[in-house]
Amino acid sequence: MKKNNSNENYFAINLKYLRQKNNMEQLELANLLGRKSSSSVSEWEKGKYTPKAGVLNDIAKIFSIPLSKLMNENLSEQSITILDKINQISSELEEPRQKIVLDTANIQLDEQNQEKKKESKVIPINKIPDDLPPYISREILENFIMPTNTMEYEADEDMVDVPILGRIAAGLPLDAVENFDGTRPVPAHFLSSARDYYWLMVDGHSMEPKIPFGSYVLIEAVPDVSDGTIGAVLFHDDCQATLKKVYHEIDCLRLVSINKEFKDQFATQDNPAAVIGQAVKVEIDL
Repeated sequence: MKKNNSNENYFAINLKYLRQKNNMEQLELANLLGRKSSSSVSEWEKGKYTPKAGVLNDIAKIFSIPLSKLMNENLSEQSITILDKINQISSELEEPRQKIVLDTANIQLDEQNQEKKKESKVIPINKIPDDLPPYISREILENFIMPTNTMEYEADEDMVDVPILGRIAAGLPLDAVENFDGTRPVPAHFLSSARDYYWLMVDGHSMEPKIPFGSYVLIEAVPDVSDGTIGAVLFHDDCQATLKKVYHEIDCLRLVSINKEFKDQFATQDNPAAVIGQAVKVEIDL
C-alpha cells in the first residue's frame, strides 16, 4: 500500500459511497478482496492509504465501475439530484423566502400537469392501439363513427361549428345515440385540426357540481385518457355511454363520479367498454 498525499482523495470518498450505496459492510468488502480483516478498508476510506493497482482493479470490478471514475471523479456529488439541491438550499432560507420557492414550484407543477393533459390528447379515435387490454372493446372503437364535417374550418376562424351527438349519462349509463343533433359553436383556439371533436349533452347528476345536468360537454375523440381525466366511456352491452373520471386498474377501468352519492363503475373483461373521448370544455345554457 502507498500513502496518499492528494488533497482530493476521490478514491476514499468513492469507496465509502459505493459500499454504502450497495448496503455492504467493510468486512464483506474485505472478504471479497481476499482479506480476513476490515482494517484495510477502514484505512482506505479514511484516506490514509490507497491500495495497489491490482486491488483497485478488483474494487472497480466489484462495483461495476470504470477504474478511471473510481480514482478521478467524485461519484457521491454526481448522485445528488436537483431535488436534493433544492431541499438543501431551501432549508437555509428564511420562511418568507421558502414560501417563494414553494409558490414557484406549484406554478411549475400546474404548468407540467397542463402539458401532460395536452400530451394525453394526441391520439385520434381512428388510430386504435394494437395492444388493447381485454376490458377495452376494439369493436366499439371501430364502430364509433365521427361525422365527416366535424373539423372543417379555416385556421383564422374565431368560432367553429361542432356537431352535437345526442346525450351522455352522468350517473347510470344511458343509451348512446350517435345521431347528428345540430351543431354548437366552439372557439377555434380550443380545437386542433389534427383531431376530431363533438358535443354531448349530459343527462344525469353524478358529475355535479362540476358538470351539471343539461350541460354540454365538448369531447375530443381519443381512445384513451390519463388517470383522473374525465372521459366519455361507451359500454359494449347495448352501446351504453357514461361520463366519468377514468382510472386504469390492473384488470379493469374504474369510472369515478364527482358526486360522492354515486358508486364507482367498472369496465371489465366480462363487461367491456371503450374510451371514446376526453372532456375538454363544459357549457351551460341559461
